Amino acid sequence: MPLFSRSVWNVYGWLTSVTSSLLPFNFCENEMARRYSNLGPISNKTLMKWMHQMCRWLEAKLKKTLPESFACVFDAWTSGSTHYVVVFASFPSDSLRGYEMMLLALLPMNDEDSLSAADFLEFFDFVLDVYGKQVALIGDNCASNRAFTRLAGIPMVGCASHRFNLFVGDVLADYEDLLCAVHAIMKKLSNIIPAAKLRRMTPLCPKQRNKTRWSSSVAMLVRYIELKPFLPQLGLDDIDMLLLNSRQDRDVDLLIAQLTDLNSVTLALQDESLTLADVHMLFDEVVVQYPGAEVRLGPDASVVEDPTFESGVVKVLQHMEASLNADERMAIALLSMPSMADGGYVGDMDSMSMAALALKRRKLLQARSNYLDCRFLRPTSNMCERLFSVTKWAMTDRRRSVLPANFEEQLFLHCNYFLWGSEDVKSVMEGETDE
Repeated sequence: MPLFSRSVWNVYGWLTSVTSSLLPFNFCENEMARRYSNLGPISNKTLMKWMHQMCRWLEAKLKKTLPESFACVFDAWTSGSTHYVVVFASFPSDSLRGYEMMLLALLPMNDEDSLSAADFLEFFDFVLDVYGKQVALIGDNCASNRAFTRLAGIPMVGCASHRFNLFVGDVLADYEDLLCAVHAIMKKLSNIIPAAKLRRMTPLCPKQRNKTRWSSSVAMLVRYIELKPFLPQLGLDDIDMLLLNSRQDRDVDLLIAQLTDLNSVTLALQDESLTLADVHMLFDEVVVQYPGAEVRLGPDASVVEDPTFESGVVKVLQHMEASLNADERMAIALLSMPSMADGGYVGDMDSMSMAALALKRRKLLQARSNYLDCRFLRPTSNMCERLFSVTKWAMTDRRRSVLPANFEEQLFLHCNYFLWGSEDVKSVMEGETDE
């Protein structure tokens, strides 16, 4: 184990504590934190100084770590009146899942007065010019994102979760009257007097839906079924007037079953090992059961920006390169690479474990391919959504005044924790450069 000075351990310890748990920057000056920590005292100003320098160090290290070709996964999030754009890099690796991802940026737009495709391109200039050759952009299928990728001249993989949410929105539109009726009941139950009466009967609280999150509609309907036996006992005319009839109650049961089935697809799309080929197979199954979904989920749906690129990637993932047509070969030309010669030494496969044998066979298939391992082309931008969930948890009301640049640096070290450690802190404090 390497030996470091006390000052290095102190800086490393406070940095990891504040960044890994996304604590306030003045946590290092908290009296209780200092009393029950074996780390030496450090000021907020000193902590911020080394955090700034560690970020500069990590940026240089990241440039060296990133391969020549990678994909950018991006999305946007608004906190208060500040509009942030997050950018992840995804690239092939020898790991079991076949790719690695790193946070490149979480910054406000250069000019928040306009959020056009041209403004997005200007924002992305530092990625497109500094970090290397981007082979694809992955994000929501909205019009501005699609226009931006066309301006950038880079293929786009539309977020599968976003497409599926659009389809579920179409399904829910047919039940809007029913959802509004249940929402009216839940809203009335949230008032002071009905809520007080309801608490005497059950610990369950009413749930209202959020139109931007269709899963909240499922939660609302399920909670309605759970609260339904108690509603007549409240003795409130306002509630009695809103109660559903028998036909509507049957429709609620049917809709819950339907949405629960669709929610299984949403959960499947969260799997980090899912590939673009898996998504196409999953959506094909949905289209079989819901023919109307072809408009949203079909491989040639109007919302798909680059169907030829996606179909080419799917064939590469399925080891069907021989079936690529001329247009598909041209679309995925950026993914091409020299294939390794066959017949190389592969070791004693008889002595390998089952897991090692499976990995070896995958590597052999990839070695015969003329293209990169396309698992790094993520079918969703869910990694961005997960980061937004973390930022919402960390960006409390007491931290609203934090400068966006400082908050980005904290998240930069938080998400890329695997790229830095005590050795890096020692090098930074000793004034070394990562060139």
